[in-house]
Amino acid sequence: MKITNIRKNKIYYISLLGLLLSLACTLYYLESLFITPFFPLPGGKVGIANIISLIAIYMLGLKEALVITIFRVIIVNIILGGFLNISFYLGFFGGIASTLVMGALAKSNISLISNSIIGALTHNFVQLLIVMFFVFHSAILYYAPFLIIFGIITGFFNGVVGGYVLRFIKKYSGGEL
Repeated sequence: MKITNIRKNKIYYISLLGLLLSLACTLYYLESLFITPFFPLPGGKVGIANIISLIAIYMLGLKEALVITIFRVIIVNIILGGFLNISFYLGFFGGIASTLVMGALAKSNISLISNSIIGALTHNFVQLLIVMFFVFHSAILYYAPFLIIFGIITGFFNGVVGGYVLRFIKKYSGGEL
């Protein structure tokens, strides 16, 4: 399910990457302002910007999705004043790991929703490891059951939304996806 001729038109290709990156940054920023402060789990996020990475994996490929994920985390953390703090490392390494896993699974017969759930769980697992590294205490693992449940719910939501967006793009692009 890839756009076959997109790389041949360099202007369209770069414009699409820029559009997806700006959309991912906007979603990440808006979530940090309006959703995260009211979220019931400390440190929990829905991760709506990861929808863009998921879409990029299925439209363009893993390399482009990684570029979007890496630059999204860097840009928004600079804007929010959190560059190189623990929040940055959580998003950066969690995002890279989940994008790599989702990119690998996209080539299999796994559904987009299942792929998104596994990506969310990967993101949460990597975040737990990073927090354990900074805190040097294994008690943080007691938080794991909540993150698993939360990862399943948010991964499902992001997978459903990503699937709708990809179907919309396929429908209105002449079925070239």
